[in-house]
Amino acid sequence: MREISNGGNQSPQDPHWPHMQGYGEMFFWHPVKIFIYEFFTLMVLFSSVSRGIDDICRLCCHIQGQEHSLNCSWNSLSDTEHTLYLQHLKNDLSVLNFTAPLGQNWLLIHREYLVMFDPYHLRLTAGGKEVQLNITFQTNGENVLLQPPILTPVEYEDHNIVVVKWEHQEHVSAEQEQALQYRKVGAANWTEVHNDLLEPNSYDLTNLDLYVEYEVQIRYLPKRSSNEKGSRWSKTLTFCTPGEVPCGLLDVWRSSVEGPTLRVQWKPLSNRTERDKILVYNVTYVHGGQTNTTEVQSCHIQLPSEATNICVSPKNQHGLGYVSCTPPSCSDLTPASGIKVWVDRSGGIKVSVREMLPAPEDPHTYLVECKELIEAGNTFLNWTRFPTTNQNLTLSGDFAPYVPYEVTVFVLYNNRCAGVASSVLYSQEGAPSAGPNVSIHLISADEAHLSWDELPLPHRRGNITSYTIYLNSTEHSLQQSVLGRNNCISGLLPNTAYTVRMTAWTGAGEGPPGCARKFRTGHITYQLVVIGVIFLLITIPLSLCTIWVVRRWIWTRIPNIETNQELIQNNFNWGLEQQEDPNTPITIVEEIEPPQQAPKPPEKIITSGYEKHFLPTPEEVMGLR
Repeated sequence: MREISNGGNQSPQDPHWPHMQGYGEMFFWHPVKIFIYEFFTLMVLFSSVSRGIDDICRLCCHIQGQEHSLNCSWNSLSDTEHTLYLQHLKNDLSVLNFTAPLGQNWLLIHREYLVMFDPYHLRLTAGGKEVQLNITFQTNGENVLLQPPILTPVEYEDHNIVVVKWEHQEHVSAEQEQALQYRKVGAANWTEVHNDLLEPNSYDLTNLDLYVEYEVQIRYLPKRSSNEKGSRWSKTLTFCTPGEVPCGLLDVWRSSVEGPTLRVQWKPLSNRTERDKILVYNVTYVHGGQTNTTEVQSCHIQLPSEATNICVSPKNQHGLGYVSCTPPSCSDLTPASGIKVWVDRSGGIKVSVREMLPAPEDPHTYLVECKELIEAGNTFLNWTRFPTTNQNLTLSGDFAPYVPYEVTVFVLYNNRCAGVASSVLYSQEGAPSAGPNVSIHLISADEAHLSWDELPLPHRRGNITSYTIYLNSTEHSLQQSVLGRNNCISGLLPNTAYTVRMTAWTGAGEGPPGCARKFRTGHITYQLVVIGVIFLLITIPLSLCTIWVVRRWIWTRIPNIETNQELIQNNFNWGLEQQEDPNTPITIVEEIEPPQQAPKPPEKIITSGYEKHFLPTPEEVMGLR
């Protein structure tokens, strides 16, 4: 700041005198501001030891590679264009400018534009804001960052010791202080090791979890007594601790779908319990009275449907882990009123147990099975166990909208399994993407029967609640809502062309109509004529055939009743006329023997049995009866 003094030529009457008094106040506050600035600068430098250069560096530069180019970077990654101005402060005041592409947060200034050991002024501008920095172009110069040490592959010693090693950058003294930090992969916080605890070029990490991935970084620390900024953190080195025999239990479950084969699945162990890379899974089961053993690399296997005593154990290079067995086959689903499954507003699937289930023994745990329903059949299951003390459970996972999921709740006891609830749910419903295809069967001239199949699963997009029938003709239209998959429509006009379409409804709304179907009703008079002709064509031949059979086979065997009655009556009258008067004298007549005649063969009498029922007997003829 340029110093301003009174000079003795001005007096209090000078119009500029009040302003000069303000400068006196500035001379008082200026040392205070300098002290505050230096205090905060020291605090920032002190905090940089623990927080790292990346946290405070708005514009950082370091000498890179054997070409000794100057690499400058900044924190902002916005789409604003950044321009870096470089001014040489020693011999000339020339200014160079460099522009970074959009989205890039660094610029490389080549060695040809720089002079070793000379001071430079840097100014970075973007979006009306700027950041300034003075540097001395040399390794570990003023405000110039060092390149971090180079980490080399770790070495393993004894049971649980990992040795981290590194190499120093060229032109950097081994006495330069360093700091090291490490953490589990995916963890939020680092564990930092200060220079006082580090050995020259190495550090032993102990008490690490077995077979867990770790990452480590290292950097040079800034010097508090100078403007040497140290370095940024090095690139991350990832390593995995050595392993042992797996120590965790597998979560094994069997498919509840009946079929020729049984699908058994299990969830992989966590890195903490695997302790090393799992090579295979050992599966044992009993089938046909024999114990069988097989090994698979995947987390599922197909077994005969009659297989029992199914157990699985993981195996790594150190040996086999613990054995986990599937529960017994679950009994048929017996719904329980105390279990409720539903979808909340956020699309998550909830399970609630409102009361304990009545059972002969206490349940061991609950198991909720969730599988996606697809036309080709679901091959993989997702299940979650939760203790019976929990009364509410939220299933984890990303449930796709408009996709049906079948959620089944099982109760696992010590020696048996029972299903208690099952529902088909959608995390989010939508209107159907297609309409049903309808089939038409005409019942009469004014009535038709409609039937249709269920929509395929990919087109439902929700639970179907109802259907709507749209029936149109040139003279009238009909709209009707139905619940089932068939319906009879009456009151149609005879000899009329109709077009029918159908739509399906879910809780989210109505879907598009299906394919249009056309039909025409028949004419009533025409139908009666057709029915009458068909009736005559059937009855006339039957009548003629019946008459022919009666005349041919029955009438010829039945005697004429009127002829028989006349014969009987004549015989009776003849008998009365031939009777003699009792007073007439008897004349003795000489008997004359009739001439001998050859006997005639007896005539064959044909009777139909009809006479036995209708002709009079001899007693009736003589009047004796």
